[in-house]
This record gives sequence, structure tokens and C-alpha cells, in this order.
Amino acid sequence: MSSIAVVICAYSNERRPQLGDAIDSVLKQTLRADRLIVVIDHNDDLLREMRRSYAGIEVVANDGARGLSGARNTGVRTAASCDIIAFLDDDAVAEANWLERLALHYAVPQVIGVGGKVLPLWPGKRPRWFPEEFQWVVGCSYKGLPNALSPVRNPIGCNMSFRRTVFDAVGGFREGLGRSGQDAAGCEETEFCIRARRHFPTAVILCDPQAVVHHNVTAERTRWAYFRRRCQAEGRSKNAVVEIAGAEEKLGAERAYVTRTLPAGVVRGLTDMVTRLDPSGPMRAFTIVAGFMFTTAAYLAAKFSRHVSPFRPVKIVDVDYTKPLPAIDLTRPGDVSYGGIFCLVRSGAQPLAIVELQHSGPVIEPADLLLEIGAARSLPSVAACRTAALERVAVVIATRDRAESLDRCLASLFDQTRAPDEVLVVDNAPASTATVDLISTRYRGRVHYVLEPTPGLGRAHNTGLRYVSSDIVLFTDDDVVLDQHWVEAMAAPMEEDKAVGCVTGLILPAELETRAQVWTERHGGFGKGLQRRVFDLEANRPRSMLFPFTAGQFGSGANMAFRASALRRVGGFDAALGAGTVARGGDDLAAFFAIVNGGFRLVYQPQGIIWHHHRRGEEGMRRQAYCYGMGLGAYLTKIVVDEPRRALRLAAAFPAGILHMAGPTSQKTARLPSDYPLRLVWMERLGILAGVPGYLRSLAKRRRDDRPQTGIDARRPAEREV
Repeated sequence: MSSIAVVICAYSNERRPQLGDAIDSVLKQTLRADRLIVVIDHNDDLLREMRRSYAGIEVVANDGARGLSGARNTGVRTAASCDIIAFLDDDAVAEANWLERLALHYAVPQVIGVGGKVLPLWPGKRPRWFPEEFQWVVGCSYKGLPNALSPVRNPIGCNMSFRRTVFDAVGGFREGLGRSGQDAAGCEETEFCIRARRHFPTAVILCDPQAVVHHNVTAERTRWAYFRRRCQAEGRSKNAVVEIAGAEEKLGAERAYVTRTLPAGVVRGLTDMVTRLDPSGPMRAFTIVAGFMFTTAAYLAAKFSRHVSPFRPVKIVDVDYTKPLPAIDLTRPGDVSYGGIFCLVRSGAQPLAIVELQHSGPVIEPADLLLEIGAARSLPSVAACRTAALERVAVVIATRDRAESLDRCLASLFDQTRAPDEVLVVDNAPASTATVDLISTRYRGRVHYVLEPTPGLGRAHNTGLRYVSSDIVLFTDDDVVLDQHWVEAMAAPMEEDKAVGCVTGLILPAELETRAQVWTERHGGFGKGLQRRVFDLEANRPRSMLFPFTAGQFGSGANMAFRASALRRVGGFDAALGAGTVARGGDDLAAFFAIVNGGFRLVYQPQGIIWHHHRRGEEGMRRQAYCYGMGLGAYLTKIVVDEPRRALRLAAAFPAGILHMAGPTSQKTARLPSDYPLRLVWMERLGILAGVPGYLRSLAKRRRDDRPQTGIDARRPAEREV
């Protein structure tokens, strides 16, 4: 009899109760699994908890790329000794005979995969507007699928199984597709099954409706906004599959769904109002039409915006030029190897060059790397030894419900060549106790914890500034890893020159595993070069009428340091700006502008290096681009509100600003990759316009929040010793 393994992939602490139910449902099967493997996707806290709670099962960490495809591939590698590998989602519960029904069909040699029915577990009643034809939006079986045992192109990912020999022959799930965290992407099982059918042309993949799992549907997924977002993500995912697999094989199942199932659903919704007196029937009909339009529009936008070649991840490399150069292995878990490298070349703390090299692999030899380093622009000279006296240094990290990444950031902070004198974490309007639990269990006595209940990054940074006693204060985000020399490098310019009020540093990508991360890196312009630069209103004033309004040239908020006395003198951060406010951003830009305009010196220090984890999914890129633009528009509005006379200077600089953003010689446009969607460019520009009313609304809210309050409802930072 064939041996069978069940793989459950999990990533979220919030789904921990559902994960327990999923595991229990597998343990209670009438056909016992030979192996049960739970793969935890880059969440160390959840990994430790599951290993403590389920000592009798295999709990492993995802050793591939973050995301569902990488986690499933880890499960496949772990279950290599089994003949059949079944997959169950962490928020699903299998009926007792689920495995028995799946395994039954593998007695036929031509069967290479079997899936089953997925029934939704709604949080209450199904929304009356939600049509059964679109239950795939919530990961469940939908009207149009077979009701009896039938061949299908691919099963639903929540309830599927395959012979291990299929993975041996065609590789794993493609890691450029599928979910990563909360994004709504999909289609990784579709692309995998197309590959499998090509390799095994006479093979069959079955759907057995009697192999049933029940899938939890969260309240968030019953809302119209999620429905629209998921349809759009499906359209983009379908286009990605077409690019990889070809339209002829890809669109057969979709054609029948669009030409038969959806029209029948529209007719049914309209007739339900007449025959069953159901007033929600027209709503369901409208939803079917809207869902089809959302999906189709996203598919066409992805297809025609620009030609998108198949994406290959980029390996991040950090090498010391003074030591023998290594050979760089471009292989990686899964079926897609690295397509090149993003390499920081340094001499100790001094960055010398950034080498970006496309390479077919499998190995980049030291001689090839040396050739590329030599072809890079002239290397900066190594900085001289410093002689300035050391001052006390504080580090402030604002965070909100990202304990896992915060833990990673703090671990790098406590591995510095120069230890900070104070470390303060500001927990900004958290929805859980995850952050305070982390600090109390792993960093007790080393990290000062402060709760700031009112959301807003600018407000959170002001709270941190209020609680530190050091005059040099370094600020960073919770989603970065700090270079070992970061504290030392960021403090040095202020210790060497008392006129320096602000220091910014070099931001490099921590990973470029997805196309979205490459887009973010190119669009964001986080890296400001490898040359030290100084800005002020006198000797170090650039010859540009945009100075000092283009504050983005100074640096970014994820990597900045201030002399506390200078920052307080210019009024601190504007609490109406920053992530978490109506304005969405701009708090760092306004602070940089205030420092330079206030007569202080600002230094860009490339030795102050951090590695930033960009968002992995493309789903949030549209919103992210809009927020970037809105933050810029809000910042420009703020400086005019603060001093209306600046409106004339900004008006005079407006033509130069347009050329800076969108002109033929614009650096901002030139650094975008060829496949960067034009829709994201226009979303950012729209966001700039929205930043004007956005700041005014946020300013009004800030003034309401800042009114003196009394009694138990008074909202103020809460200091806690942990």
C-alpha cells in the first residue's frame, strides 16, 4: 500500500487556533497518515510554539523563499520518503474519510493527482450578495465544478494531493507565484499541474467531491473590498501563468466558466427575485458581472501595460574586497535558480561598490566577480580613522504588530561593533500584546518599552525622543537588519561636527526574491549612493532651485539619526505625518527639511548601512505607490501651511519639479525597470494630489488628539519597565 504524508503550511500567529484544528482533523482520519508535516513560513515564534505543543509530529521551518509555494516545497522535500503527498491549509478542517477518499484513486497508475471539495465555513451566514460562482475568491469550491468524480485540470490548493514522483519529475511549485503573507495572489497549483500534464501527457488529475474539507472564511474576506482585490489578483496571476505556460493550455477551463457558468449565474440571480421573491438575487447577478470585469481588467492591464518576462530572483551578496573573493552559488530551493546578484563590495565598514550582475549560473566564479568590480565606477577611498570623543547614543524603533521582524532587527542591533547606550521600542497603537511579550521574554533589561496609543509614525518618534536622555538619537524601522557598523557610523558625523543636526545612511535590499521587491527597490530610490555628502544652506548648498524642497535626496526615514537638541529646536516630527495617519507618510521628509532650513548641517553617511525587507507581494504595490505620493504631497503642503510665503518659491520651482519627476532626464524615471507597471507611476502621481487634502485632514485630527484630556480616557504614552 502507498505511504502518504500530509503537509500543512502556516505563517500567522493569528491562525494558531485554526492550525490546531487542522492538525487534529488529520490525526483523526480513518486512514492514518504515515507522516504529518507542519511547515512554518519564516515565523520563529510560531515555530517554537508548535514544536512545544505538538512534540509527536514533524514541525519544520520553511527553508525556501517566504510564501506558500516555498513552504509547500519544503514540505515536499521533507516528505521525500512517502509515495503520496497531500496538502491541507492551516485554516481548514478535513472530514474523517478525507485521506481515505484521496488515497483510493491512486490504485490507478494513470492518476497523478487527486483533489476534493472545499466547503466554506462562513463567520455567521453567507453574505447575501456573494454568489456561489465566485466561492474561489475565498478558496472554496464554486458552482461550475463537477459534482461527481471527474478529471480536472487542477485541484483547489486547500485540498489536493500528488504522487511524489511528479515532484521528482517536474520540480516544485513555482515560487514567483502564490501567496506570500496577506497578499491575494494565487495560481501556483494551476501552473504546477500544467507542467505535470505536459510531462505526463496520458496522466489524469481527479476531483472527488466526497473528499471534503471545510475552509474557514474570515470576516475580512466577506467584504466587498476583499472581493475586488482578490479578483484583481486572480487576473494578474492568470496573466503570469499565461506568460509561463502559454494561453492555449491555460484558458480552456476558464473559457467554459466564462461562457456557461457565469451567464447562468446572472440569469439565476435575476430570476430568483421573481420566482423566489429574493431581493438579493440582482445583487448576486451584479457581483458576478463586477467580479468578471475586475478579473478581466486586471488580466488585460498586466498583459498590455508592458511585456513581462519570466522573473528570476536576485541573490543578495555582501563581500569584503580585502579578503579572497568567494564563488557565488546561484542555486536555490525550488525550481527557479537565481538570475544574478546584487552585491555590496566593501572594505570593512566602508562600502566601495554595488555590483548588479545577471548570470545564468550555476556559479559565479571569483574571477568573473572581480571583473565586474573592476568595471564598476571608481571606488571611494576608505575613510580615515576618527579621533572625535564618543557621546551617548540612543536607538529608537517604532513598531506595530510585527514582533517577528522586530526580533530580527533587535538581534542585529545587539550585534554591533559599538553598543548603543539606550534602546527604546515605541509600540504604536498595537492590536495585540506580541511586542511587549517579545520585549519582556527576550530583551528584558536591555530594551525600554513605551506604549504610544495614538497611531502615527511621527507621533511615535516624538514619543521615543521624549523618553531618551542621549543627545544622539538613531531611528530605524522594525523591518530592517542593521549592519554591524551601523551605530558607530551613524553617530560619527555628529560627534565630529557639532553643527551636524541629522545623519542619514545607506539602505540596501535584504532580499530580492520577488518581482515586487525589485520594483520597490528601483522605485523607492533608497540607496543614495556610496559617496559621503553634506547639505546646508551655505557652503554645501546644491545649485538647484528645488533645494531644499526635494528632501527625498537627503535620505529615508528607515535609516536616520538626529542630534536631539537640534530636532527639538525645530519642533520635532510632525504628528500629522507618517504611516498610520491620514497623510500616510512624509514625516521623515519634513524633519530633514526642518533641520536644513533651521541652519543645521545634514550628512549622508554611506557607511551607515541597513538591509531593508521590502514587501514580497505585488498585491499591495498599488496602495504603496499611492501612499508614497501622498506622503510627498502632504509634506509639501505642510511646509506651505507652516510658512505660506513658501508657496511662491514652490510655484517658481514647479516646472523644475515636473522635470525632476517625469522629464526625459529624470533619475526617478530612469531607475525604474522596464517591466515596472505604468499604473503604479500614475497612482503615485495621483497620491501627490491627494496629499494636499490628506495633510489638512490629518492636521485637524492631530489638533483634536492634542487637546488636553482628563480622566481615565486621557490618551498618553504608557511607559513600562520590561
